Amino acid sequence: MNSDNQQLANQETPNTIFVILDPTTMVQPSLVLAESIAADFNAQRPTAATLHVYCCINEKSIRGETGETAEQVREEMLELTKDWVERLVQPTRALGLQVETEVEIGEKWRKTIAAAVARQHCALAIKTMSQHSRLMRAFHDSSDWKLLRDSTCPVYLVKTSPKRHVRKVVAAIKHRTEKKVYTEANDLILATARGIAGGLGAELHVVTAYKNVMHYPDRQKFADRCGVARNRVRAEMGAPQDAIAAAANEIGADLVVMARVGKPGSKRDVGHTAEKIIDALDTDLLILPMKETD
Repeated sequence: MNSDNQQLANQETPNTIFVILDPTTMVQPSLVLAESIAADFNAQRPTAATLHVYCCINEKSIRGETGETAEQVREEMLELTKDWVERLVQPTRALGLQVETEVEIGEKWRKTIAAAVARQHCALAIKTMSQHSRLMRAFHDSSDWKLLRDSTCPVYLVKTSPKRHVRKVVAAIKHRTEKKVYTEANDLILATARGIAGGLGAELHVVTAYKNVMHYPDRQKFADRCGVARNRVRAEMGAPQDAIAAAANEIGADLVVMARVGKPGSKRDVGHTAEKIIDALDTDLLILPMKETD
């Protein structure tokens, strides 16, 4: 992938790409993708991108030897992980990319990750998508959900190979936009998806969900609104997360672009469709944050 990357790199500020590592594996798709995006960014800008490579260790997973204090065990794990991360980013630095690293240990590690992203002024946060069933997510927060809820920068969840060629980009928009924020979200999604598809020479498809037959959109008007051919738009009846996932999977999407609209004063029910769609998709997901005003 190189230039779904160009659209992401075209943001005016900032220039930090936050890369979240998975400490349980040597395979780090998020880092591979970040290298590609940073290279594109650097080719277009006088100021180089910085990769902030971050790893959080779940404190509950740390086990020490008999006789060691909890503080000793914690410090040993922290140093071991720092050494591992530094080895991991050596090839990245060898590419000429600017890299800074950060390692933390947190009891509530999901919150720790989200807080770490919030501390940085990021253009993008990239994370390998956690593999959980819908049932597990229904009863337990995942780091993906927490990151989506709290992040004020775009979040790229990598579910497939980071070197997979993107042939089809799907923009998932809201059909009925009674509020200004949803109209603005649609415009942002379409512009971002169009830029990515254009840069890659990929097909751009647009998908929307509708509630019932009374809300079925006029397909030609819908296509004209989106600026794509009539055979590149799909409207599916049902819950948005199910309709979007079904259409994207049937189209064979390589990347789905959608927005997360945060509601003022709400902590949990933000970006509800974006959260629910994670496990229904067999593709990468780019989430663009929007904020609904009071």
